[in-house]
Amino acid sequence: MDLVDFMRKISDELEGQFSEYDENTLVMVVPLGKGRFQAVRGKVQEVDDQGTTTISFISKVCPFYQHMDLIDFMEENKKMLHSRFIVDDTFIKVEASVFREFVSVQNKEYLKNAIREVAQVADKWEHKLTGLDVF
Repeated sequence: MDLVDFMRKISDELEGQFSEYDENTLVMVVPLGKGRFQAVRGKVQEVDDQGTTTISFISKVCPFYQHMDLIDFMEENKKMLHSRFIVDDTFIKVEASVFREFVSVQNKEYLKNAIREVAQVADKWEHKLTGLDVF
């Protein structure tokens, strides 16, 4: 299966905009209503020396600051079905990951829901913490 073409179709079904950066990175800008949008980056990566490949869908929330209460994020993690909060490169992000083999027509609805959740949660918390729509 052509991964880029498949993800472009998912982006179209989400009524988003799609960009391919390289063979392992793509970006979807997902519309969320009320004039808000959230960028979700898809990243293909090998996670071990056995050749296990995953695809992570990641969206930035805001920079991480020491005064932030991490318990709030952990409480929200319990409510999320597909994704979780992470801290990466000094940013709070929302991430959902699947094995590369999971990306198929049979799992398209699951993947759309995961991408939608990443976008919605990241946007919600970005707005809650900053009042902005930057990412």
